[in-house]
Amino acid sequence: MNYKHAYHAGNFADIAKHILLLQLLAQFSTKGKPFYVLDAYGGRGLYSLEALEATKTGEAQLGIKALERASADNPPKAVRQYLMDLAHARKIYDKHVYPGSPWWIANHASNHSEHAPVRAEAFEAVADEYDALNYQLYQLPIGIHHRDAFEGVPAVLPPKEKRGIVLLDPPFEQEHKDFGRLVDLLVASHKKFATGTFVLWYPIKNLEAVTLFYKKMKRTGIKKQLICELNLYPNDVAVGLNGTGLHIINPPWQFDIHAQEILQYLAPILQPDNAPAMPIEQMAVVQWLVGE
Repeated sequence: MNYKHAYHAGNFADIAKHILLLQLLAQFSTKGKPFYVLDAYGGRGLYSLEALEATKTGEAQLGIKALERASADNPPKAVRQYLMDLAHARKIYDKHVYPGSPWWIANHASNHSEHAPVRAEAFEAVADEYDALNYQLYQLPIGIHHRDAFEGVPAVLPPKEKRGIVLLDPPFEQEHKDFGRLVDLLVASHKKFATGTFVLWYPIKNLEAVTLFYKKMKRTGIKKQLICELNLYPNDVAVGLNGTGLHIINPPWQFDIHAQEILQYLAPILQPDNAPAMPIEQMAVVQWLVGE
């Protein structure tokens, strides 16, 4: 399988991931101390929702475009910030642009450098994607490296700042194999940077693979593991992507409360009309896999 995120840019998984990422960045910045952010799978940096790949799948229609059409009152602060930042990106680049994770990180670094300096980096192993990432974000405060996550992440830890976020957003081309390798990567990285915040995005489409991942992570002995899931279809309904999840090690204090508010806000907006009705507690899941 040759994964290209251009087919999925701006879908519901992107929205949940990027808004929760902004919440993390905001909470790190409130302390006013320098911190490090690494996006280990940078992708292209910027995507066009008018590109052939995006129009072919139409996933943005049920993602970012659904959120922009929504008229729900009083969105959480991170949702408001996300929409403001997206409008800013479209003024700079193009009205059809959708930014990838490195842009959201670099934009935050640009706007918060005086209050809480951020040193940001992004890795991308695929040559063409790296070239695009380097070209599109070269003016922003983020270091771009042609580097594989499994080699690069442990090599750069611990950061000199002593505070940091490591985002892992892999393509999951072979779920069982990829989950296993990612558990090993998280364990090795946590050993080098035990106080770091590690964020792993994962798709929810193969419940067996996800459940096995949970079991393996529980057995690692790592404390403070939080699960944040947005499920738009029940697990017994066969669709391309039933839900999206973030596994977070060492989230900031009260991040779980903010994440619950964000996902409960997004769930009814992003659930497709043809999806079976589900209790909000099943759609927006925020729970500790392992506590203190």
